[in-house]
Amino acid sequence: MIRRPGSKTSACRGDPADPDTRRAGSRCRSPASRPATLVPVLREFPLPGSASDRLSPDGGPGPATPIRDASTVMLVRNGVNGADGVEVFAFRRVPRMAFAPGMLVFPGGSVDPGDAGTPFLDEPSDDAPAVAAAVRETFEECGALLAVDAAGSAPDAGTLASPAWEEHRRRLAAGEVALADVLADAGLAVRAADLHPWARWVTPPFERRRFDTRFYVAALPPGQQARDLGGEGERAAWLSPAAAVAAHAAGELPMLPPTLVCLEELAAAPDVTTLLTTPRTPRSVSPWLARDAAGDLVLRIDLDGRGGGEPGQ
Repeated sequence: MIRRPGSKTSACRGDPADPDTRRAGSRCRSPASRPATLVPVLREFPLPGSASDRLSPDGGPGPATPIRDASTVMLVRNGVNGADGVEVFAFRRVPRMAFAPGMLVFPGGSVDPGDAGTPFLDEPSDDAPAVAAAVRETFEECGALLAVDAAGSAPDAGTLASPAWEEHRRRLAAGEVALADVLADAGLAVRAADLHPWARWVTPPFERRRFDTRFYVAALPPGQQARDLGGEGERAAWLSPAAAVAAHAAGELPMLPPTLVCLEELAAAPDVTTLLTTPRTPRSVSPWLARDAAGDLVLRIDLDGRGGGEPGQ
C-alpha cells in the first residue's frame, strides 16, 4: 500500500497499536491468522481544524447524526502527451459548501429515491441505487454520461453538449426529473460493469453531515469530455494523482482522507486497463478518534489496500 508523504503509518503485527486509543472492536491479528496478501496498515491523519468545535469536552464525538448513502466516481483516462500512469477528473469544492468546503473531491453526491428505478444492461455487483447515483452525479457535475445504448455505444461529447442534453442535465441537477426517465427517453441504460467498485468510507461520528460513500472507478467513455461546469465545484480539471498527493503533502491542496488514499492508489496504476482490473473487495471503513504520542487528537484507520479495513472483520 502506498504511504502518503508526511503521514504516519504502521503495519499491524500482532498487538494493537496504542491499545488505549484504538476503536472498540478493532484489533490487529497475528500474521498467521491474516491472509498473506492483505496486510492492514494503520493510517493516521491530522484532525481537521474545524472539527474541534464538534467534539464533546472530553474529546469524544458529540451526538451521532444520521448517515446518508452517497456515491462518488473517480473518472480516469490514460496520461496525455506521453505521460505515464492515469489522470483523474476532480475539482475543489466552493468555500461556501456546508460539507468539505474548499476540499479536492471527485464528482459525487447523495443517493436519491429516484435512483432506484434506473435501467441497467447488466446486473450490478454493488448496490444498484448507489451505482445509479454515481452515474447521475457524474453527468450533473462534469457532463460525462456513463450509459450506453443496446449496441454498447455511449453518446459522444457533441451530443451531450447539445441544448437538449444540457436541459436534461439541468433538470437532473434540480431534481425535476429522474435519471431513469432521461435514459429511457434516449434509449440508454447503465452498464454496471463500467463502474469498478473501489472503496467505501463512512464519515466519522463527530461530523454534522455523515455519508456512507461508495467510491467507483470508471474510464471516460470514448468520444466524451469531462467539463468544468461550475456549480458545487471550482477549478475542475484532469489531475495527475501523484502530483495531487505531492501538492497535498506540501500544504497546497486540501483534501479529506478518503480522497487522499484513493489518489495514492490511483497513482500506482500504470494505465486505465490495469486500474479497472485491479482486484478490490470494498467494505465500509471509518476513521476513529485517537490521541497521538503528544496527546493531540488525530484520526486513525486500518486499511488493507483493497478497499476494506482489517481482513475478515
